[in-house]
Amino acid sequence: MWYAYTIIVVFLLILLFMPKKLTLKEMYYSAGVLGFGAWLGDALIGDVFKGFRIGPSPDTYLIDYIFISFIPLALGLIYLNFLTQNKSVLYKWLWVAAAYLLEWGTVVSGYMVNKAWKTWYSIPVYILVFVVLLPWHLKTMRNEQ
Repeated sequence: MWYAYTIIVVFLLILLFMPKKLTLKEMYYSAGVLGFGAWLGDALIGDVFKGFRIGPSPDTYLIDYIFISFIPLALGLIYLNFLTQNKSVLYKWLWVAAAYLLEWGTVVSGYMVNKAWKTWYSIPVYILVFVVLLPWHLKTMRNEQ
């Protein structure tokens, strides 16, 4: 349980104190996209297909909703904040690795219990998100302004 609290506090501090390169409008749009994507993915895989359970018990508590709502959103906003056109492919792959390690830590700490889901199944999802979708999202969002 302390893993969830620690990760939430760490990401909150990063979001508050990082130099902001995204505009408020970009952060607002991105929060909607990231939040929707996280909830959709977690609802489908976790609830519909019973792939995993978040939280140490079968009951869902407020901290579980906060964790699912905040961590993917914070991770995506931090990534987008520092993403520029000249960032290397290595930057994107490091975020794939970081997201995987965060999920792995969630499983190892017992906060996430895998059922039909294996942690490595998330790697293609993270590749799609950090290498393809989020760079496209930022480029599209900035071209429309």
